[in-house]
Amino acid sequence: MLELKPFAETAFTKLFKLESQVYVTSPDEVILEFFLLGPTRHLHFPPQREDAEGTVPRRDELWKTTCLEAFFSFDQNADSPYLEVNCSPNGDWNAYSFISYRQGMKADGTASVSLSHRSLESDQAVFRVKIQSPALRQFKKLGITAVIEFSDGSKSYYALSHPGTQADFHNKAAFSYSL
Repeated sequence: MLELKPFAETAFTKLFKLESQVYVTSPDEVILEFFLLGPTRHLHFPPQREDAEGTVPRRDELWKTTCLEAFFSFDQNADSPYLEVNCSPNGDWNAYSFISYRQGMKADGTASVSLSHRSLESDQAVFRVKIQSPALRQFKKLGITAVIEFSDGSKSYYALSHPGTQADFHNKAAFSYSL
């Protein structure tokens, strides 16, 4: 298990542990499991919704509330391209490609993301996110992150590491998991 750490400790982050597991199931598919361990009554999740055909659409700005994220890159060089994947616990998702650190952001049309499992209990929440893209074949580094919104509206930013003075999921020094 990989432990994600909050950027700043708060009364709520002291109640929770966030862990992740990575499964590379094929050259163009990665499954990430997120385990939020603690009293889930203190968590805020966006409401479930589907479009008219019963599919879950791509949505922007998912990071404004609880959001599970992954960042894929060739390396930890700030000037190299990378892929950002966002998945809400309600199944909404999006994927963006960047040409370098926070530059050239555009929706990535090759990626497909799905929340393939969701389990909520009083003492844990488990989410399995399936990410598919031919671009994954070229990436070697992974950053695993999450924005967690609590019942009082406060948010915490979790990552494998926080190398900067601010929470910055795009900082490639935190892309520390080798695929």
